[in-house]
Amino acid sequence: MSAAVLIYYANFYPFGGGAGDGAKYNQVALELSERFKQGDFSIEGFDKIYPTLYVPHFYPVFLAILYALTLPSMVIGICFNVWFVALSIVFLYLIVKEIGGSDSNAFIVGLIASVYPSYLYFGGLLIRDAILICFTLFALLFLIKLIKNFSWKKLLILSIAIGVVLHFRFYIGVILLFILVVSWFFINLSRKEKIKYGLCILLILGIFPQIFSGQSYFGLHFFQTFLNDKSITSLKEIANNPNIVSQEPVVDVGSKVGVKVGLDNPVKFTENITNSFFSIFIGPFPWQIKYSRQLFVLAEAVPWFFLVILIVASVVVYLKRKNYKLILPLLIFAFATFFVLSIFLDNFGTYTRIRIPAFLALLALADFSWLKLKFKSNVLPIFKNK
Repeated sequence: MSAAVLIYYANFYPFGGGAGDGAKYNQVALELSERFKQGDFSIEGFDKIYPTLYVPHFYPVFLAILYALTLPSMVIGICFNVWFVALSIVFLYLIVKEIGGSDSNAFIVGLIASVYPSYLYFGGLLIRDAILICFTLFALLFLIKLIKNFSWKKLLILSIAIGVVLHFRFYIGVILLFILVVSWFFINLSRKEKIKYGLCILLILGIFPQIFSGQSYFGLHFFQTFLNDKSITSLKEIANNPNIVSQEPVVDVGSKVGVKVGLDNPVKFTENITNSFFSIFIGPFPWQIKYSRQLFVLAEAVPWFFLVILIVASVVVYLKRKNYKLILPLLIFAFATFFVLSIFLDNFGTYTRIRIPAFLALLALADFSWLKLKFKSNVLPIFKNK
């Protein structure tokens, strides 16, 4: 909350030079809240009355309801986001516990996440990411619970969470659906039940992209639109061009990395995607920063590099314990997200925001038990001797 207030009143916007689509969402919410106060709860025709304010998701509608019930102020909306950020830290804590982590380890992971620079920054803006990240972690939590012990109630809760994620960022929701399919093989059911239930669930979940995102059955419209040479090249190389007005919130052309797609050359394409992948995974790197205001991003990039080493070591320990079934959803989600972003994005002002849930999923795997041992062996004896 302190970070959000500071960002708002100090106008601290290091990536895009502004608050991105926050002002637009706020204006939509203000207009809708007035309509709600007058007893008109329909949002039909709003895009025709205010065509420049059209938003393809319901985030401003939630803000409008909040404004109608409280005060029509952007600060109220920011507080709404902060609440979801706090709730997501609780879900992260529970994920660590669910995969076998101790109370103290879950606490440390939650503490690190609560001061994660990008999350502090983007969680303090009036954009949809706080809700998206919260429901993404909620979905991952119930994916792990489902693997441990199948129940229809858990599956229903998981499905609703995935639906919300599909609505706010379609491809992240698709990744969660993919993980559910992969995880289905590890769920504690008989082979006959897996086949029988699995086919029914798959057919039902295929409707979700249509219901929550309008992307047709199994999201075929989305894949036809974006998985082609023209779309990939446009998004990767042209979307952040200074001469083109970008619709992506908090985009800064000065944050552009400059990696081409190279679809005409398979070798070059593989090389470029690999460079993008590592830039998204452990970057941005110091040589990619062009302005002093962007140095803010190094506050997470440098510590994250060392955390990755710890996470790798922790994953090895989980694998030795043969606990891979529970950590598999977190690993697949993180690296699938990095891979998708490496294909479509070339701007660290954008991917530092979108990769947040992937970072948090990997952070849940970090084991800080060595800190507890160090504390017991080096710090506690000092107090005992005194």
